[in-house]
Amino acid sequence: ILYSGPEASGKLTAALETARILSCHVQPKGKWTCECFSCLQHKSLICSNLMILGPRDCSLEIAAAKDTFLKALKANESYLTATRYLFLRSIRKLTLRFNGILWQGNKDLNKIGSLIEEINENLEVLDFPRQLPAFEEVEKICGELEKQTLKLEDDFLYDAIPVDQIRNMETWAHIKSEEGKKTVIIENADRMAVSVRNALLKILEEPPADCVFILLTSKRNAIMQTILSRVRTYNFAMRTPEQQKDVITRVFHNAYFN
Repeated sequence: ILYSGPEASGKLTAALETARILSCHVQPKGKWTCECFSCLQHKSLICSNLMILGPRDCSLEIAAAKDTFLKALKANESYLTATRYLFLRSIRKLTLRFNGILWQGNKDLNKIGSLIEEINENLEVLDFPRQLPAFEEVEKICGELEKQTLKLEDDFLYDAIPVDQIRNMETWAHIKSEEGKKTVIIENADRMAVSVRNALLKILEEPPADCVFILLTSKRNAIMQTILSRVRTYNFAMRTPEQQKDVITRVFHNAYFN
């Protein structure tokens, strides 16, 4: 599948929801209120059947989600649970790109692993179903998480997917899962080097039966024609300024940035 459209048009959100629905264990599939094991893991972005590759600027979303979560917690707002999910998911949209399987063989694997471990220790304190600590402690942990994720992104996140990660992903994709469909999401798929495109094309030509590939791009014309011929494209429309403001207001509860 290829989701094509302008930046910030909801492609990653749609891809994550597609992955959740495909692996749902309950009929009819995909109800947002579904509490099957798979759906709960996908909502928290901790599902072992989900893999994300590709460059992304995550820092602004993490900062906005942190601000929204802390404001909701301080005021004990009715939507506190939603903002808690929002903050946890904003961080995992970044850390999922540092899956140890993808980085196998990379010289920075140990440094990345240590930083991910620190991030996960802080996330554990804020994660469901644990009771949140006092506001001051939560505020301190959120500040540490923002610094840690910014370091992870600045020091280690690539501008284009390394070819070794496509090969490592291919090995993972061919391992059959007993928990349902696997999903590989590749963001900014137009930024791949020729060697990476060719490696991806190989698995798209003979994809594993229980693995779905979702490519995201804001530049469809930059995708190789041989890749385009092997995907089904869904186009995302540009939001109007009013629609953009409405989405940001609903998601971040007025804690948005110009």
